[in-house]
Amino acid sequence: MASKYIVKVFEELGLASLFHSSIDVKLLCIQRFVRLFAYGGSTLILVAYLAELGTSKTKIGLFMTLTLIGDTMISFILTLFADAMGRKAILCLGALLMAAAGATFAIFEHYWILLLAAIVGVISPR
Repeated sequence: MASKYIVKVFEELGLASLFHSSIDVKLLCIQRFVRLFAYGGSTLILVAYLAELGTSKTKIGLFMTLTLIGDTMISFILTLFADAMGRKAILCLGALLMAAAGATFAIFEHYWILLLAAIVGVISPR
């Protein structure tokens, strides 16, 4: 009887479909898990970095909130123009924005400069 419920839970979670899927689907799911895990870790590191710079908890909260809003807006804008400009060009633009944000974080320690880089640099997993 318990195995019937376990099978039902696996089906509801999509794990039964995943189990029966091809290796490519499994690899994509693993890649997505690793990617999101890494982004989650980088968020924790970013908070620790800002705290080490002496940033207040309120400013760190503001930083994370504005980063999320900015990432959403930038992703929305990039998506709007993806078909017109070409998806490859948009991916390259997104990669350049991320690289610029990374370089800014490596060079600067000023809160507002880092905030601008985080908002424009799309540092979330979207």
